Amino acid sequence: MLQQRASGLLLHISSLPSPHGVGDLGAEAYRFADFLAASGQTYWQILPITSVDPGAGFSPYSSPSAFAGNVLFISLEKLVDCELLSPDEIASAQQPLTNRANLTETYTRKMPLLQRAAKNFRERATTTQRIDYELFCRQEAHWLNDYALFTALQHDTGEFWWVRWSPELVRRDPEALAREIDRLRDPIEAIKILQFLFDQQWSELRDYCFSKKIHIVGDIPIYVQHNSPDVWAFQELFKLDEQGMPRFVAGAPPDMFSADGQRWGNPVYDWPKHEASGFQWWIRRLRHQMKLYSLTRLDHFLGFAVYWEIPAHEPSARIGEWVKAPIDHFLEVMYRQFNNLPVIAEDLGERAPDVQPHLRHFQIPGMRVLQFGFGDDVATSQHTPHNHTINSVAYTGTHDNPTTAGWWMGADELSRTNVGNYLGVYVTTDNITAHLTRLAMQSVARLTILPLQDALNLDESHRMNTPGAGGGNWSWRYVPEQINDEVAARLLTITKMTGRI
Repeated sequence: MLQQRASGLLLHISSLPSPHGVGDLGAEAYRFADFLAASGQTYWQILPITSVDPGAGFSPYSSPSAFAGNVLFISLEKLVDCELLSPDEIASAQQPLTNRANLTETYTRKMPLLQRAAKNFRERATTTQRIDYELFCRQEAHWLNDYALFTALQHDTGEFWWVRWSPELVRRDPEALAREIDRLRDPIEAIKILQFLFDQQWSELRDYCFSKKIHIVGDIPIYVQHNSPDVWAFQELFKLDEQGMPRFVAGAPPDMFSADGQRWGNPVYDWPKHEASGFQWWIRRLRHQMKLYSLTRLDHFLGFAVYWEIPAHEPSARIGEWVKAPIDHFLEVMYRQFNNLPVIAEDLGERAPDVQPHLRHFQIPGMRVLQFGFGDDVATSQHTPHNHTINSVAYTGTHDNPTTAGWWMGADELSRTNVGNYLGVYVTTDNITAHLTRLAMQSVARLTILPLQDALNLDESHRMNTPGAGGGNWSWRYVPEQINDEVAARLLTITKMTGRI
C-alpha cells in the first residue's frame, strides 16, 4: 500500500443515506463506491464499524467490543432479498431522508426487526446458509463465543455491568460458564447469527469495492470499554483490582484546550502481561481488522509509546502520570506477523514527536492535517504542505475537525492571514475549501484523504463530531442528491492533475 500517489474520501457507513434511519450496507453504499470510482478515488476511509453503545452516544470510538460488528449497519432490504424479512415488516423502520440521523429512534425501530430476522434464519436457513454460518462461527470463535455469551448475560440478568454479576461469572468459572451457555443457547445463537449477517453484507461490499479498485481504510480505537467482553475475558491484560474494577484509566493531561484534561475512563493495558503473552490479543485484533480492510488507521498511536495513566478514583485528568509502553517490541512482533504492516498512525497532538522516530524506523505513515498547519508555527509545522513527507497521509480535516468552511469561519486572524499569505490569493468563506483541497491534493504525501463534507463544500452544520460535546455527534448524513456527476467530474479533474489516478 501507499506505493503510488492516490486519494480518497472519508465517510463513515452511518453517514450514507438510508430509508431506515442510519446509513447501512445496502444500495447507497454501492452507489457511493460507484461515485468514488467515477471521481478517480482509490480509497474509502471509514470510522470503526464495531458495535456501538447507546449509553455512550453511539460513538464508534466507545465500542462494547473490539471485534463485533455494528448490526445497525445491516441492510434491511438485503434481508428482504434473502427472505429473512418481508417488505411490509421493514416498512415500520422507515424514517425521513434528512441529513441528521435520530440514532436512538433508529435503534428502537431496527433492533426488533433484526431479532426477527435472526429467528427466521434459525427456522428457515438453507443447507448452504447453515454451512456458511457454522464455518463463520468456527473461524471467529476466538471472540464470538465470549461476545455472544457476554451480551446474552447482560440481557438475561438485566445487569449490563459484568462486575456486578455473580462471583463465579465474574471470575469466569468454567462450570458456571458452561451452565449459562447451555441455558442461554437460543439468545446466544441469535447474537451470533446477527454477527454472521453483518459479516456477509460487509464482505459483499468490500469485494464490490475491490472490483472497482477501491481500498477501504478502517479504524481501530486503541482502548476498549471496561464493560466489554474483551476485558471480562482477558482481565489479566488490564490493570484491574481483585473485583475487576480499573485501578487506572486512560486520558490526556490538561492542556491549552482543557484545564482538566480528558478523562476517557477506559482501563489501561497491563503492557508487561501483553509482552509476556507475545502480544497475542493484539495479533488477533489486527488480524481481524486486516480481513475487513486494506489499510487500518491506529487511533491515538501515541498510546503505544507513552500514555497518560489516571488513578481510577480521580474525577478528572489533572492527576496522573506518563507511563511508557513497549512500542518497539510491539511493532517488531507485529511486523513478524504481518508483511509490510498495513497501518496508518494517528500521530496528532503535542506529543507527536515522541512517536516520530518509531514511525520512521518502521516506515509507518503518519497523518498531516492542513487545518493544523497555519498557526504561529506555520514555517515549521509538520502539517504545513511544504513540510509534508512522501510516506504520510494528507487531510484537509478529520472526523474530529470542523468542516474546512466551518474552520475558516472560526479561525483567528493570524491563521487567516497565514493562509492568505501562503496561498498568495484573497481567501474567502466561499473559496477556502477549494484552496485547501488543492493544497492537500498537491501535497507530496502519497495519499490524500478528503472528508466528503469538504468535497461537497459544506459548512459547520455538517460536522461529524465535536470532541467533548454533550450530544449531537455521529449523526450527520448526506442526502442522495448531494453526490452527482458534477461533483464527480470536479474531483476527477483535480485527481488527474495531481497525479493521483
